[in-house]
Amino acid sequence: MTAPSWTSPERRGRLIAWGVVFAAALAGYLTTCLIYPAPILPESVSVPSLRGLDSAEAIARLGELGLRGRVADDIADPLVARGQVSWQSPAPETVLPASAVVSLGVSSGRPPVLVPDVIGLPIDLAREVIAATALPVGAVDTVTESSDFGTVTSQSPRAGSSGATVREVLLTVSRGPASVKVPVVVGLTMMAARDRLAAQGLRIGVLEQRFEGKPGMVLAQSPAAGELVTRESAVNLTISGALP
Repeated sequence: MTAPSWTSPERRGRLIAWGVVFAAALAGYLTTCLIYPAPILPESVSVPSLRGLDSAEAIARLGELGLRGRVADDIADPLVARGQVSWQSPAPETVLPASAVVSLGVSSGRPPVLVPDVIGLPIDLAREVIAATALPVGAVDTVTESSDFGTVTSQSPRAGSSGATVREVLLTVSRGPASVKVPVVVGLTMMAARDRLAAQGLRIGVLEQRFEGKPGMVLAQSPAAGELVTRESAVNLTISGALP
């Protein structure tokens, strides 16, 4: 029995069948490429850094790379402006397949803080307390008050106000009373007299020398003890013995 020849009807039928299958497969592939020009197999895409971008801009950038962006949460972030991307997941440079989803956290701006109460504090300490809340200190005014010199007497906005809308905290500081009584310094050493005057906001003025009594002691003062003078006024002293 002889094998069928290539020209036999059976052999030609098989060849025609295979030809039809190949032509159909090729036509399907070409049609797919025409409709979907992108590669059929998924591509690998490196996730870009999106922090600081506007959320809409970040989603558009992901779309250009073949990824999808989705706002998953909003979070208070003092370093990122409101409406901008604060965090992302996956992290930058993560390799994902095309059409993968990147979750975005959008900043709601600086977290709300309350203006602290600094009335009654020395001005330097008040500055430190306000700075700890990340609020700026604005203009500092002075006023004559019965409070101690350098003490905060008022503030604006008031304590407890929401810091979210506060641009700066304004302070008013006491210059001390309009007048103070001159203390008694006669009989003290010059150093002790200086310290007592400084405690009242006064200072030593002109020094005179007189050779009598114990050296280094204050023999006289002007203005006299008990007189009212303005703060930072000078009190003239007469010192026994040689001047320092």
